[in-house]
Amino acid sequence: MAGNDTLEKFSKEIIIIKSLYLVICIILGLIGNLVVLITILKYRKLQTITNYFVLNLSITDLLFIICCMPTIIITTIGEKWLLGNAVCNIIGFLNVLLCTNSIWNLVMISINRYLNVAKPKKIKEIYTRKKTILMIISVWIVSGLVSVPPLLNWSSYKPGPNFCTVDRKGAKSFYLLILLIMYILPLLILVSLYSCIFFILKKKEKKILLKCNINYIEHSDCKGNASIYKNGLLSYQAGNKQISNKKIMINYFISKNNDTYKVSVKKAQNHNKKLQKCVKLYKQYQITKRLMVLVLSFFLFWTPFFIGSFLITYGVKNKKNFHFTTFGVMCGCLSSISNPFIYSMNSSFRNHLRKLSRNFFNKKNY
Repeated sequence: MAGNDTLEKFSKEIIIIKSLYLVICIILGLIGNLVVLITILKYRKLQTITNYFVLNLSITDLLFIICCMPTIIITTIGEKWLLGNAVCNIIGFLNVLLCTNSIWNLVMISINRYLNVAKPKKIKEIYTRKKTILMIISVWIVSGLVSVPPLLNWSSYKPGPNFCTVDRKGAKSFYLLILLIMYILPLLILVSLYSCIFFILKKKEKKILLKCNINYIEHSDCKGNASIYKNGLLSYQAGNKQISNKKIMINYFISKNNDTYKVSVKKAQNHNKKLQKCVKLYKQYQITKRLMVLVLSFFLFWTPFFIGSFLITYGVKNKKNFHFTTFGVMCGCLSSISNPFIYSMNSSFRNHLRKLSRNFFNKKNY
């Protein structure tokens, strides 16, 4: 939602830098989001409930990159809107639609995370494949309804220094509604959700750090040292002693020490289920952290734009605010590019991406 007042003139150097920056954003955004789409669609193991929302977010980012970013380049180079009123209405509609869809998709992801942590036994009943798809469709419908009023004369879409968006000189009541729906309300919901998630995880952390049992570790009757890493893999060192085929249990009291947890070893029976439960709890913690980064990055990149936009709309109109809003739009473009890099923090996604890359290059060699 870029500004729609008189276009500020930029120097040729700034125009070139801004245009090159946007071209790089488009290239990286297209590659990154297409890779996410292809990887998730190709490998069934990645088609989790959370990744359905991630898939939707990637589609939204791709549409923004393809439809909206090129118009910013055209407007930057031409120093005015060159594509006519009809295209302006389409781009304005898409701008509000895609931004609203992105932020409420993040809210849906966060609600899913909260229920995963707070109600793990009921999560499969709440989030079936069919219900999840209906949730995603409902987000698109609501986003569409939010985008329609300017086409029905409650405000309008007008050209701005970056692309077409809601007319700030028109109905300020609609702009305030947009601000509430696209920024303030989702921000409050997300802060509340992640505060609750953080509180619940802190309570569960003691359970994660309790005794867990590991089997199928081969060990002699001697004493040894072992470490369980964050990814759930176990390493064992027994000096120069021979390793026998006896099943043992590892009773470990986990204490945070960089990336490993210290454990002590003794003989016992198979208690694999308890281990799986501990690993699952830890994985939930890791997924939640990753999604928090995703949400924080969205607000980090879009906050400058909303601040500048609000100041201009409600009377603080000066050159600095126009430039600050333009800077905010440039930061907002980074949101669509950063998401694939945040997804790649997932070790499972990285492994499948490597597999996809190997398959691609192996086919190319034949």
